Amino acid sequence: MRDVGIEAVCWDWNGTLLDDAEICHRTMNEVLVRRGHRPIPTLKEYRARFRFPIRAFYASVGIGADEFAEAADEYLGLLPGRIAAARLHRDARSTVVGVADRGIRQVLASATLSAVLAEQMRPHDLSGHFENVLGIGDVYAASKDAVIAEWVRGVGIPPERILLIGDTNHDQEIAAALGARFVHFAGGHQHMDGAAQITALREVLDLI
Repeated sequence: MRDVGIEAVCWDWNGTLLDDAEICHRTMNEVLVRRGHRPIPTLKEYRARFRFPIRAFYASVGIGADEFAEAADEYLGLLPGRIAAARLHRDARSTVVGVADRGIRQVLASATLSAVLAEQMRPHDLSGHFENVLGIGDVYAASKDAVIAEWVRGVGIPPERILLIGDTNHDQEIAAALGARFVHFAGGHQHMDGAAQITALREVLDLI
């Protein structure tokens, strides 16, 4: 049923609009093998393990606190040249355009450094559809809750009229803390149970 109460959509980027989970899975496996750890055998298992805080994900695949910073630096050093090959998920562009056509405001937020996020978005020409693009400043914390909360405070829309669309537990936790609505995109980085889910981005147009 269409929900006419939604006034703004807050999109996650990596895994939600950008189809980069498989690239990230392969890159993490390279880091693991270099460090003598067992690789994650399938994308399905990667999705089952992936979660925030990101340190917990690293720990789940054998990278403890003593090597986390070094391993994260290694991963982030490998990723940029590879993620440039990632495409948008099917219907990502048409869905974002469709939301805009309905007069609903849109913002994009990512647990990615702002400069890196801008570089990732550049080939896809989507920035013009968002009134704000929000990245993070601390690569090791990889948390976007503060930037989203600041946007909500300034946007003048009641949180219950904001829909946050993401692919991780962190997105769900942010929405819950703000009192916003949340829907989980199942085609991203993390498998989740117990959340309202969509399997195709075009389903968003039915939700709003």
